[in-house]
Amino acid sequence: MEENNVKHRILDVIFVTVGSLIAAVGFNTLFMPNHIVAGGMSGLAVAMHKLTGMSPDIFLYVTNIPLLVICWLFLGKENFFKTIYGSWIFPIFISLTQHLGAFTHDQFLGGVFGGLVVGFGLGLVFYGNSSTGGTGIIVQIVNKYTPISLGFSMVIIDGIVTIIGLMAFNRETVMYSLIALFIVSKVVDFVSMGLSNSKNVMILSKESERIQTYLMTEIERGVTEMKVTGAFDKKEKQMLMCVIDGSEYPAMQRGILEIDPEAFVVVMPASEVMGRGFSLLKHYVGEGTSRPL
Repeated sequence: MEENNVKHRILDVIFVTVGSLIAAVGFNTLFMPNHIVAGGMSGLAVAMHKLTGMSPDIFLYVTNIPLLVICWLFLGKENFFKTIYGSWIFPIFISLTQHLGAFTHDQFLGGVFGGLVVGFGLGLVFYGNSSTGGTGIIVQIVNKYTPISLGFSMVIIDGIVTIIGLMAFNRETVMYSLIALFIVSKVVDFVSMGLSNSKNVMILSKESERIQTYLMTEIERGVTEMKVTGAFDKKEKQMLMCVIDGSEYPAMQRGILEIDPEAFVVVMPASEVMGRGFSLLKHYVGEGTSRPL
C-alpha cells in the first residue's frame, strides 16, 4: 500500500511538472503576445506587465505568497506542499519559455489556441491534485467545499480577473480574453475529469442472472442489482449496474449481446471512480491474484 502511495505521488509530480510546462508555453507564445487576459494571476500578470512593466514571473512569485497561506488553511498540508511546487515551477517555466516568441499575432487565434494549450496544461496540473498557485488555489477551495466543477469555478473567479483587464486593454481584447477563458475552463474540465475512461453501465435483460454471472466471472467486475418498475407495462424488473474501465467495454458488449441480443444497455461516462479495481487493487477471482488496474 505504501509503495502504491509513493507511485501515486510520483505520478502527481509528473502531471504537475508537464502541465506547468505546457501552460507556460501557451502563456508565452499565445496569451502574452496577444494581450489575452484569460483570468487568474497569469492573466493579471499580462495586465500588470502592460501597466507597470513588471515581469510576469516576478508578479506570480509575489502574489502567490498570501494565496499559499490560504491554501495551507483550507486545503491542508499535503496539497499545500504540492501547490508550493506548482507555484514555483510554473513561473520558472514562464522564465525559461519566454524566448520562444509569438506563434501568432492574431488575437482570435491566440485566444482560441492559447485556451486549448493552457487549458490542457492546467487540466494536467489539477489532475495531479495541485495547481500553479494564484487563483487556482481559490478554484480548488470552491471545488472542494461546493458542488461547482473546476471549470465553472474558473469561469466565476477568473471572469472577474478578465474584466479587470479593461484597465489595461480595450474592449475587443477583453472579449477575446473571455473567449479564451471559456475554452480554458472547458478543456480543464475535460482533462481533469475526462482522463478517467471508466464507464457506468446499466443493463435491463430477461437474462439478468446469466449476464450478472458473466460480468462477475469473465469481466471480473462487481455488479449491483436494483429493482425497477417499467412505466409502460408496470412490471417489476431487475436492473444491473456495473462500473468498468473503458478498455473492458468491447468485451462486455460482445458478451452481453451473446447472452441476450435484445438486452437494453445504457452506457454513461464515469468521470471519477474510487474503490476496489480503480483507486485500490483489483482482485482477479479466476487467477487468485490482485494488481492495480
